[in-house]
Amino acid sequence: MPMKQQVDRLLLGSAVLLTSVGLAILVSASWPIATERYGRAGSYFFSWQTMTAFMGLAVMVIIMHFKVTHLTSKQLVYPALIGSWVLLILIFFQPPIANTHRWLSFGGISFQPSVLARLALLLFASRELALARVENWPMRRLLVLCGAGAITAGLVVAEPDLGTSALMLVTLAAMALVAGIPMKLFSAPAAAAVVCLAAAVLTSPYRLERVRAFFGTTSISSSGWQGYQSLVSIGSGGLLGRGYGEGLQKLFFLPEPHTDFIFAITGEELGLAGMAVLFGLAAVITWRGMRIAARQETANLAILAFGLSFAFAAQTLIHVLVCLDLLPPKGIPLPLVSYGKTDLLISLTSIGMLLGLSREVGP
Repeated sequence: MPMKQQVDRLLLGSAVLLTSVGLAILVSASWPIATERYGRAGSYFFSWQTMTAFMGLAVMVIIMHFKVTHLTSKQLVYPALIGSWVLLILIFFQPPIANTHRWLSFGGISFQPSVLARLALLLFASRELALARVENWPMRRLLVLCGAGAITAGLVVAEPDLGTSALMLVTLAAMALVAGIPMKLFSAPAAAAVVCLAAAVLTSPYRLERVRAFFGTTSISSSGWQGYQSLVSIGSGGLLGRGYGEGLQKLFFLPEPHTDFIFAITGEELGLAGMAVLFGLAAVITWRGMRIAARQETANLAILAFGLSFAFAAQTLIHVLVCLDLLPPKGIPLPLVSYGKTDLLISLTSIGMLLGLSREVGP
């Protein structure tokens, strides 16, 4: 199909701007932890993130010129999903890092297969849901989709990484609802997913402790410390913040300030204004993605565009709610802002797919 329109410039500009702002915030948030905890140069995390950003932007440009009909083809989605399962299994054959099996390392470079699996499952789901819709929701299609979701989420939970698994399943459920799945077919797998996630919490002492601390009467327990310090960070920033680079909570009061709580560091140093910029840019990306989804002419591409946009929005919202102590700590990065090479690369790849879809229908 020939290209009809130019790329969605507002989506492209917002993605580039949010990535650039994220790099600037990361410099301040990561400098102390790089030098004091890891004994690296202060610019260590920034340098890696910058190199990944340039790579991701290049991939984004390539993907947005990719023929969009290939995005949900069986030649792509099946190998991608199975390949992600292989990578998720391989990490258990490597030594754990911080008592987890979340990273796969080759030649000194590590990445997170769970992030790749999340995108692979989304591509697979968009194809299967579109076919199920056309075929009037046959049980065999739904069983295949539920099986793929269960295998992927189960492997990620075993790492352990419950937050990413929950994000996968919520995105999958939202895509199914938008695709028009009958509620009588949706209710059973949805209930099963909720039960499995609850079991994962109840059978894990540290997860259960986090949940109890979140709902407990005191905020300053060992498990509630992160949420408490995050609120201190945001509350001390006021309207305009303490000033760029002047934050105190990143000095080992707030754990993982460059990843899990970078939104809180933004609130402390740049205030409500800085947080509004981050949230506003993320909202624009989500809005443009949803608009692209609504304008697609085929079900598979519409479901894909919705899934990509919803996943970005849900990840952003979960990160923000954790920083506001409205959810227990999940370890979910803020897309395009938090340090994380794999997440940044896949986020930009996903936006590249949306940009490619926008070229077919126009901004």
